[in-house]
Amino acid sequence: MRPNSSIVSVSRRVPRARRSISTAICILCVLLSNAAVAASPTETKGVCPNDFRVDARVTGRDAALVVDGQSGQVLYARNSTAERHPASLTKMMTLYLLFDALKAHRLSLHSSITISRHAASQLKVNLALSPGMTMTVDTAIKAVVVRSANDVAVAIAEAVGGTEGHFAQMMTERARALGMRNTFYHNASGLPDPLQVTTASDLAILARHLAYDYPQYYPYFATPYFSYHGATYYTHDNLLGRFKGTDGIKTGYTNASGFNLVSSVVREGAHVIGVVMGGDTARQRDDEMVRLLAATFVRAKANPALIAHGDIPWKRPDQNAAAVTTSEAEPMGPPAPVISVSGPTLNQLLAKSGEIDEDLAESYIGDAAVGVAQNPNCQHRSSDGRV
Repeated sequence: MRPNSSIVSVSRRVPRARRSISTAICILCVLLSNAAVAASPTETKGVCPNDFRVDARVTGRDAALVVDGQSGQVLYARNSTAERHPASLTKMMTLYLLFDALKAHRLSLHSSITISRHAASQLKVNLALSPGMTMTVDTAIKAVVVRSANDVAVAIAEAVGGTEGHFAQMMTERARALGMRNTFYHNASGLPDPLQVTTASDLAILARHLAYDYPQYYPYFATPYFSYHGATYYTHDNLLGRFKGTDGIKTGYTNASGFNLVSSVVREGAHVIGVVMGGDTARQRDDEMVRLLAATFVRAKANPALIAHGDIPWKRPDQNAAAVTTSEAEPMGPPAPVISVSGPTLNQLLAKSGEIDEDLAESYIGDAAVGVAQNPNCQHRSSDGRV
């Protein structure tokens, strides 16, 4: 049988080079489609996807981990041992060493910390302190937890270690002693430093030690706000008071790290710690944390043996230090102002500010991948609703 003459004539009229290009494009599309399927995570099968998921292949900053707070058992992991920048999650170790000093009676909650010229020179976020000013250790802890104040973090470092450089060495040494094998510190605040790195796995180790080594001080991480010199500062941790059982612990942002968050949640004697790193916006990071933690508690309800249940030491009445008993009693206060998504991009805003400004970054909803189709079977929390 002869082929259809019209088809043959059309085929002959198409240049060979154009047919080759078309073939190459088809092959490329197939390869990309297969790669996307192969790269899609299987760890979250059966769990409602996050509307604002970070794509690790694009940002190179994404990491997430969920662990049982009491046993340390890993319940979910994604890039958990990949090297990442901690940003202000650095201050978790800054406070751990301060708690070490309190335990050794080298300082007390009423001790005064003096602000040096070096501490006062730290970029935002800060309290705009001047050299020679002083504050108590109690106030300094709240300033670091709530405000993430870089000037106060450096003042703590100098009070404990003499100099920030020596304190950074102490931080790295303490990290090794705690089992944090892939963390290196070069400053006490988390301001940008290419050599300051950690992993989600190491941060979960540190969060567990903060909670169980120092339960008497751990309630500080649930502080919703504090006042200093007539100004009131509200926490950057948007899960506090909004996601059931959340009791801390720390947020962080730099351009290199993206938006980071370590969260601790206690429900009915079960303690879960979550780590999310590399978010493109604060909301994206928060929504991903809520998604992972909510899914974990759903799994635990179906399988009660998944998470250990027992005594939570910082929830005991006798462990609440007088200085921090107000944390649970104080109201959340008004939410932080939000920058309109119709305005400039986050990078443009930060470039205009001329410095690292975590307040600006945390209050920006941003241009994350809004418009991703939502799963009709998923229930998504409202901005002010509890989950």
